[in-house]
Amino acid sequence: MAPRPPRPGVSLNRALSKLGLCSRTQAERLIAEGRVRVGGKVARDASLRVDMNRDRIAVDGEKIVAERKFYLMLNKPRGLVTTRDDPLERDTV
Repeated sequence: MAPRPPRPGVSLNRALSKLGLCSRTQAERLIAEGRVRVGGKVARDASLRVDMNRDRIAVDGEKIVAERKFYLMLNKPRGLVTTRDDPLERDTV
């Protein structure tokens, strides 16, 4: 018998981490304490698969939504070192 393919989505603790709420370990604690709800029901299994775009996830009654991402690009000129302190006294940015 072939193994079952994994369900779509991510584990609940990973979802909370990716949404920027806490680390996976902290998420496991929140879930074990019964503070996390998925679709209005208390979730006590950190490995529960959720769809971050569809499932309503709440912690302590507050809906968790992803923060808007922004990207920052920097240009470091060639020959310079990016550091606060260089013991070799090279040019730094």
